[in-house]
Formats: sequence, structure tokens, C-alpha cells
Amino acid sequence: MNARDLVDAIAKIRPEYTAADHLRIALLLSLQNEDLQKFSDHTQLERQLLEVTIQLSATSDQHAAVSTELDSLATTSPCEFTQKHLWTLVKALKVQSQILNLYLG
Repeated sequence: MNARDLVDAIAKIRPEYTAADHLRIALLLSLQNEDLQKFSDHTQLERQLLEVTIQLSATSDQHAAVSTELDSLATTSPCEFTQKHLWTLVKALKVQSQILNLYLG
């Protein structure tokens, strides 16, 4: 199975996803699995697809939450900066790191 076949297989399983979602999931699957041939097994593909979808959803939710916190932080003046704000920045860095790890394998 090549990358195009993988995208097509994902599109058949999840036709409600956008083309960008199909490509994104295929990328994540290929980064996590060197041998794409194992996805010829429909059951194996569905299992891995569920895992990647959950990872992507969790990471997206974390990113959205931290983005909201950062937007709030951006409205405070520098003289109001507290330890809570520092923790928000640390969480933002951790979430960014998780996203990078997800996409880099």
C-alpha cells in the first residue's frame, strides 16, 4: 500500500472527513508505522485510525484550551504578571511540544 492508497482507504472509512483530514490522518499513520502494508488489513487500519483520531482530538482540545488562556494572558498588562501567567506559558510550551511530537513521529 502506498500513501495514495492509504488516503483512499481512510476516505472510504471516514467519508465525512474533509480531504485535509484524510491527508492529515494518513500522514500521522505513516509517521507512526513504517510498513504501510499492514493497513491493507481493514481491521488493522480501523484500529489505528481510531487511535490517531483520538490523539488528534485530544491534542486539538488541549491546543484550543491553551490558546484561550494565552489570549486572556495577552490582555493583561505586564505589571499584573503573576505565577499563574508563567504556568500558562509553560502549559502552552508543553502543548506545542506534544503537537510537534505528534507530527514528527
